[in-house]
Amino acid sequence: MIMAGNALGAVFSVLVFAISAVSFPMLLDRHVDAPTAVALSLKVVAANPRAMAYWGFVITAGLFLGFLPLAVGLAVIFPILGHATWHIYRATVK
Repeated sequence: MIMAGNALGAVFSVLVFAISAVSFPMLLDRHVDAPTAVALSLKVVAANPRAMAYWGFVITAGLFLGFLPLAVGLAVIFPILGHATWHIYRATVK
């Protein structure tokens, strides 16, 4: 039961990551609707699976390290991850 729950959670987290990898920065940068931004995000993740998997690992590790000092580290890691996500968006979406 625990294995099935973890596997289902992993599937959901990969799906959420693929949907939101570049859609949030795109919604802030351009005047597009949400389905267009989500579709582009899915295309970017499908075109660069290894780099996006690495980026997902970096996000996970950063959030883990941010939670270690009683979640105070999140105040440091969130702006760093947000800034890096913006640069990933600008590099992948022309």
